[in-house]
Amino acid sequence: LDYLVYGYLQRGEDAEALRVLGDGRRIVADMAARKYDSGRHTAPYSISAMEARYALERGRWSEATALDPITSRFPYVDAHVVFARAVGAARAGRPAQAKADVDRLVALRDTLAQAKNDYWAEQVEIQRRAAAGWLARAEGRTDEAIALLRGAAELEDSTEKRSVSPGPILAAREQLGDLLLELKQPAAALGEYEASLKTAPARLRSLYGAGKAAELAGDREKAAGYYTRLVAMTAPASDRAEVKEARAFVSRK
Repeated sequence: LDYLVYGYLQRGEDAEALRVLGDGRRIVADMAARKYDSGRHTAPYSISAMEARYALERGRWSEATALDPITSRFPYVDAHVVFARAVGAARAGRPAQAKADVDRLVALRDTLAQAKNDYWAEQVEIQRRAAAGWLARAEGRTDEAIALLRGAAELEDSTEKRSVSPGPILAAREQLGDLLLELKQPAAALGEYEASLKTAPARLRSLYGAGKAAELAGDREKAAGYYTRLVAMTAPASDRAEVKEARAFVSRK
């Protein structure tokens, strides 16, 4: 189900993504009612990832902040929602709440490290760095924010993706692009989005970010190229703000 939610979100079909998320919630609720536990991480991983993705991919920071924590026997599963809450709180201007969730990511990472689960400890460390970067940004520590998000991106670039997931909850290099764009550094942001697209060429947020960064950097031809790719990839009925903006730009070209 996580793959379906991810795919629908990249097409800007948010209502369809929510429908699949609802199916996942019902499955998990039914399993809990029957006290069924397969002992595998598949179901809890999927629901945790879907909850986090649905809020973050749409840029709904307050919605991410309000996500209910998930507690399972798998710390890396629980980390998805903690990460979403931390990023959401930081970007919604709630640094105290963000710090609490960043601290929770530290604890989850350390639990995995102590259990010698090095792969997942590293994945949670990537999330911790990114969330701490947004917290630094919220607290006005701009240079530290850039360094933390760059560190998250570099660590993520060095790791392999497991088949359990279509990709990170929110690509770290894409987040670095978001930060640089927010800091009015469109040329630098464009480079990060383009690097992110080499790994994940069909990400809505990266295509939009690249188009916006190119537009603000004065390269309207490159902006049109990215926006055109975005429009071609997304569903005609999508009402995502980014898609509407891309359509409007392409129609004026």
